[in-house]
Formats: sequence, C-alpha cells, structure tokens
Amino acid sequence: MAPIDSFDALVAMMPPRAGGGLEVDWTAVENAWGKEFPADYKKVIARYGDVLVGDYLQVISPTTITPETCDEPGAPRGGMGFITADTRDTWMDTEPTGIDAEPDDLVAWGAASSADLFCWLTLGEPDTWPVVVFSHDDDTWVKYDFGMTEFLVRVLLAQAGVEAMSDTPLWGERNPTYINSAEHRHAREVGTD
Repeated sequence: MAPIDSFDALVAMMPPRAGGGLEVDWTAVENAWGKEFPADYKKVIARYGDVLVGDYLQVISPTTITPETCDEPGAPRGGMGFITADTRDTWMDTEPTGIDAEPDDLVAWGAASSADLFCWLTLGEPDTWPVVVFSHDDDTWVKYDFGMTEFLVRVLLAQAGVEAMSDTPLWGERNPTYINSAEHRHAREVGTD
C-alpha cells in the first residue's frame, strides 16, 4: 500500500531534529495490543516521537495501555488506548457506511485539534493497513487505501485522493512546523512556548 519512499518524502518535508524520537519497547506494546504495528509508524515514532504537525495533527505515541485497560486506575488519559477506545465508541455512535469493519478493527494513530480522528483499519498485514479518518464536523468516516506516511505526504503535497483533507491546515503545507511533547515541555520550561 504505502510506497517505499513515503517515509523518505516525509523526512524531506519535515527534516527530523536530533533527539526528537522516542525509544519504544515494541515487544511490550505489540504484546499488549495483540498485533504488530506498521513499519512506517515505527519509523515516525523513532525519528519524531509523538509529533504535532502544523499545530493540527498529533501522532499518538504507542503505549501498553489499550482500550481494554485504559479505564484501569492510574491509566493515563489521552494516550493511544484511551483515544482508540473513544474512536471505537464514535464508530458505533455514527454508524459509518461503506466501510466494512467492526469497532475493534480500529486503532487510533492520530488526533487533530478539530477533534478529527486518524486510525488504521487493522485488517491484514500491518504494512497494508489503510487509514480511516473521522471528520468531527460532519460525523463522516473516509477510508484511504494507503498507510499513514503516504497519507501524510499526500495531504502535505495536496495530492489527489485525499481531497477530504483540503480544508485542514496541513493541506498543501510542504514544510509544516512540528514539535513533539518533549520539545513542547522544554519550551514551556524555558518560557519560549
């Protein structure tokens, strides 16, 4: 699904900064979720971390907290498990048409300032998982038959196939600003936020 060069194209538009990535115990995360995650997502997390792109789309960092464990005492709010649980509830509440999936087939990888949700449809091999986007404005779901980095690159280049994203701040933003949570915390600490 995702062309081999989609991650390289993303890097060309958003050159990573030193120390921006996160170290993840992928074995623990994947054991908790009971599934592998796509290679391009792992690369994004390794190079950028939980990156906020263009003050709009936050790529969620992986965690061992799942939708099944996110309500346990001490589980952090807002993580991948919590947002995926909300995504699955939204799926059931909005009764999407035209996408053959069950709520448990969705895993959220991103969330937007507009309350839009960015997910994978986790059917088949991880590197072939399509992106599914929920638009909060009109309560609709759209499936894109390519992976996360190809989706991001297409949006940033304003390419065909992702026109539903044309009203977002990322549309055609070939060199978007970005920051991860560690950089954001540091900026707050030194007063430059």
